Order: sequence, then structure tokens, then C-alpha cells
Amino acid sequence: MFWLRILFYVSPLAVAFAVVLLFREVSHLALPGVGEALTTSIREPIGPLNPLVPISGPTREVRDLVFDPLLVRDDDLNLRPHLISDWDRQTVIVVRCFSEESAGEAEAMILSGEYLDETMEVLALNREGSVLTIALEGFSPDLERQLIANFDPDLLGDYLLVRLRLKHSIRDSLSTFLNSSVEKGQIKMLDYEGDEVANLFVKGDTDLFLRELKLYYESNLSLSPEIEVVGEQSFTSSRELSIKLRSDVKWHDGRPFTAKDVLFSYEELTREGSMMPMKGTFWFVEALEVVDDYSLRAACRSTPAVMMEGFESLPVLPFHLLGDQSDQTRWERFSEAPIGTGPYRVDKRRSDGGIVLRSFEAYFGARPVQEWNVYRRFDSLESKLLALRSGRVDSLVPDERFSDWTRRNPGIVREIRCLPRFQYFIAWNLDVEPLDLAPVREALATSVNLEDVLADTATTYQEPVSSLFFPGVPYVEKMMALPLLDLRKAEKLLTDAGYVFDESRGARVSPSGDSLTLRISVNESDSEQIRLARALRNQWAVIGVIVEIEEMPWDEILNDRLLTRDYEGVLLSWEIPLKRDRFETWHSTGIEEGGGNLFGLRNQVVDELLIKLRDEEDLEEAKTLAHRLQDEISALQPCYFIAQSGRIMTLRDGAVEVARPVVGKDPIRSPAGIGKAGLERSRPWWARSKASPKPLSLEILSGEENP
Repeated sequence: MFWLRILFYVSPLAVAFAVVLLFREVSHLALPGVGEALTTSIREPIGPLNPLVPISGPTREVRDLVFDPLLVRDDDLNLRPHLISDWDRQTVIVVRCFSEESAGEAEAMILSGEYLDETMEVLALNREGSVLTIALEGFSPDLERQLIANFDPDLLGDYLLVRLRLKHSIRDSLSTFLNSSVEKGQIKMLDYEGDEVANLFVKGDTDLFLRELKLYYESNLSLSPEIEVVGEQSFTSSRELSIKLRSDVKWHDGRPFTAKDVLFSYEELTREGSMMPMKGTFWFVEALEVVDDYSLRAACRSTPAVMMEGFESLPVLPFHLLGDQSDQTRWERFSEAPIGTGPYRVDKRRSDGGIVLRSFEAYFGARPVQEWNVYRRFDSLESKLLALRSGRVDSLVPDERFSDWTRRNPGIVREIRCLPRFQYFIAWNLDVEPLDLAPVREALATSVNLEDVLADTATTYQEPVSSLFFPGVPYVEKMMALPLLDLRKAEKLLTDAGYVFDESRGARVSPSGDSLTLRISVNESDSEQIRLARALRNQWAVIGVIVEIEEMPWDEILNDRLLTRDYEGVLLSWEIPLKRDRFETWHSTGIEEGGGNLFGLRNQVVDELLIKLRDEEDLEEAKTLAHRLQDEISALQPCYFIAQSGRIMTLRDGAVEVARPVVGKDPIRSPAGIGKAGLERSRPWWARSKASPKPLSLEILSGEENP
């Protein structure tokens, strides 16, 4: 009885104590309550959030909320600073003067402006002995020669410039040569350009020196030596890109974001065997080095107008987490619980395959208005509808049953069509018959009725390809004029090419009597690619072309077909990039193994347009070049463009709005939508609407028609 009394009096206290502990624990965890989180219903689990792996759908959306890029696109798709705060392009000119006194006089003339043209702006000037180092703003052609032409010739040194270029490790090789050289005393000055070029300024009996240098490297041909006698020249120049980072950016674990992270990312992704090879993207960079914690310097071998597009596409990786090459599991751990610098951080992964994101408290910009973003899965349509009715779900990745329900109950949800981000196409191998014939490729393109091929699903839509470039970019205004359906023209093109229709076979045959048969390789795990291939097979059968579909694992397609160029056609998809530099994809040099020219396209006009397009500074001229490139690709048909595709997002009507935060002011609110810059620009600022959601009736919840 005594114990019962104690239990009777103590139990309420214990319950109260437990409630206090629970309240404290919940407060400590700061988990969102019902209605606090912007909640998205997903169909598949959120996968690994590896910034180096191509992904799409909700997993891509989550990754973009966690990781911030170095540069962003504004609402008009122009490139703007972000983690990179500023960048300068400068031409560095090193002048060897006749003497120290001559260098001092030349320095005074530069400081007074006597040696400068009106367009020249000096960013830095340094004198060391008889050597002047001058940094001028910009990359104007022949800028260094314009400056030197203004010098008094008597102030300049009289040297013979010899430029030595090796395949690699020039410092070690040249040091070995100098240790045994008899004529090395003729080298008065020496400087290096990266790890491949050395500039030797010689004076004296230069013939003897050159003979000795050539003999030495003729015995070391494995280094691929190139010796260029430039002539009498007292200066060298280089192009440098100076990059400044924001100093207030932190990783989600509290560590500062620094130049060391950018350098690590660059080196990791441009090395041989990289998970995401980007060496071709940074073809213009000779070397990248850290200047201090928040600035870097890139020595440039070339100066394209689009060089910052490379840094825009460079994923930023935390050196302190991924720099240890001996840790074999670091990537797996990082992909499951990534640490980024974006507006949201991963709070936890849910047991149902979803994920919980919370706004990053130390985000360098204005923090998102929406504190929590939750992605979760529901077991059934009924539970999904219940969550929709109670206002616990704001956006959904629908399935066919849910889409059917929304068609029967309009006004409950609304759809948003994101901009098309992917293109489906068949890459033709232009080195095999009959695909080496342009009329055959044109016939294949003009014989397809896309209305019978393209199809929308509950989550994606398809439409005809409109451009080589991302929709709405400022350097493209015209659509790409692809061939239209014309069966009579297609049949004539094939007949003129020698492929005559044989009634007995029901197919076209070559002059040698072989049926016109194409083998198209398709990823066996991609149901949409298989559907498209079968639909195209039916279309091409109409004009007598037999198509054999080869369903293969992706690894085999990559290694046994694409890399070895052992294929006729491969059905692929790629993400439409924002950049205008398409050199890697279409230039003839990309045909080599590992290059991006999958088609074997060799065309001088296309090659010239690609080079001009990435070098052109003037926007209007860039538009002209981009339009001409589209016309050439359309005429050549190195691939058959099937469709461009985008996501369909379903929102609870009136539940979501865009709330762009402004430091020190109220957020700017607008209806949720996809602007010119696409989902990536607006999604971080989505928030639950302040307006109360309209309750759903039980009749609608049960699936009955909307009264």
C-alpha cells in the first residue's frame, strides 16, 4: 500500500518531468512542426548527393540547394559573381632594359603616362635591377607590342630571345643542361611560363649556344623539344586571370571557404582519371595558383571571351574533407552527408528515403525565409491525398494514379513546367556507311513524325529540340531550323543515294543488294530511351529502313561502343549547358579518344565558327556566330535530335510562393513559377505561402468527382 501511494503521488511528477525533458530534447533538435516545413512528396529516395555525378529530378534539386556555384546566372541568364566576388584580366609584360639606370628612366616615363596610350591602364609596376614588370588591364591583342613601341629604343636591352618548349618538366631538364653547358654564360636572363616553356635571353656568340642547345635536345627527343629563335626582343608577356573570393563564406561544418578549396577542386577535376574530367573545359589555363586565402591567379595560354564559363561549371569541393587521397571511403561518406556552402544544409536523412534540409545559419547572403525543406515518401495514394488535404504537403512528384486523380479533380493542384534541361538524340557514327552520306542522315530526319514519338509522363514533358543552346541565353535569339517531316523528300534522298526500295523484302537495298539496316545501341536500364528507340524504329520502317535495337548496360555502351567508335548509332541524352563554348562537342579535334566529338564530324566551317564563338567579345557578333553554328549543324545532321525534356512539378494550389530575402528589408514575394533562368534560380527562395490553404472536402479526398 505504501508503494502504491508513492507511485500515485510520484507518477504525475514523473510525467511532468518526462514532458520537460522531451520538450528540451525537441527544442534542442529544433525539428519542424506540422506546417513549418515546405514539404515535397517524392516517389524515389533521394540518392547520393555527389556534385560530380550527373543527376536529375528531386535529387538534383536537393543537391543544388546544398552546393553553391562560384558564379551564378541572373534573371536574364548573364554571368554574375557569387562565391567569386570579382575577377580581373591583365597582361603582364616583363621588360629587360639596357641597364639599371635605363630601367629607372623607363619606369618614370610609365608613371608619368608618357609611354601609355589612352586605352592602357597600369594595374601594377615593379622594378628590380634592370627588369621592369608591368601589369596592364585587359587582354587586348598586341597590347605588349603597343607599349614597347612607345619606349625609347636606347633604353631596351639587345638580347636574342630563344624560346624552349618541352612536353613537361622543363625546369628539371633545363637545369640538367645548364649544369654541363659550356656556353651557358651567354644566357643573361631566364624565365619560365608554366611547366612547359622557358624564355632564354642570350647575348654574345649566340650561334655556339644554339648549336649546343640543339645537340643536347636532339639526344632527348622523348621530351618533344621545340626550339624557337624568336629574334631580337627585350620583353616577354603573359596573360593572367586574377580571381578574388568572398571572405565571408563558410562550409556547413563551420570551416572557412578559401582559395585552397578552389585549387583542390580544379586539380581534382583536371587530373587524368578524374571522376568528372574537366581538363578540356580549362584548356586555356597554363597554371592555377593560390595567391592568398581569398585570391588565386591563373596563367593563361589563351584568352577566350568565355573563360569564366569554365569556373561557373567547376563544382567546389571542401579540401579539408576530400583532400586525403589515402581515405578510400571519403567520397561515399561525403555523398551521403554532404557539406556544401549553399543556402541549405542537410539536417538528416529520413528512414523513408527522404531528407530534411535546414537553412544554413551562417550563409553569407540573406538566409532563406523558409527555414525547413522536407522531402518525404508516402506509402499510398490515400496517404498522399490525406497529407494534401491537411496541408502537410506543398509540392509533389506525381505518379500516374495521382495525375489521374488531379485530372478528375481540377483546381486542387497546379503544374509548373520547368525549362527543358535535357536533350535526347541519336549520335551517328559518320565514319561508317551509309551514315557517312549527308543525304541519308537528312532522309532519316525528314521521315520522322515527332507527334507519334514524343510523349509526356506524369513527371516530365517532351518537345521538339529548338536550339543547341540553353533556352533564353542572351547570345541566341533564333531557333534551330531542324528538318521537317517530308516523306516524299526522304524517299527521294535515299533513292538518289543508291538505296532503292525492294517490294519483296519490304526494305531498301544498297547497290550491292544488302538491306539498309541500322544498329542503334540503347541503355538497357533507361525505359524512356528504349521507348524512343522503338518509336523511331517504327517511323523509319515506313521508308524501308530496318532498325535493330541493341539494349546494353551503360558501361558496355561507353567502353565497347563510344570509346572504341564501334557503333552505327547510340541513343543518348545530355544536359543542355548554359555556356556558349561548344568546342569540345563539335570541333574535329574532339574525335580523338577521350574527346567530346562522338560523331566524327569533320567540317572546316564548323571548326572556324566554334573558335570564333568562344573568342568573340561583342554580344551581337556572338549571336550571329551562334545562329550560323546552329544552321551548319542542322544542315550536316551529325546526330538526330529527338526531343528536349523538362520536369513537371506539381504544387498544392496557393501553397508556395517565392520569397526573395533582402538584407535588412522584408523579403520580395511573388507567385511560385519558373522564370527565364529556370528552377535553379528560384528554388532556393521557395517558401510556404502566408495565405491559408483552401481545405479539401472529404468527397474530393475519397476520389469522387469535384462537385
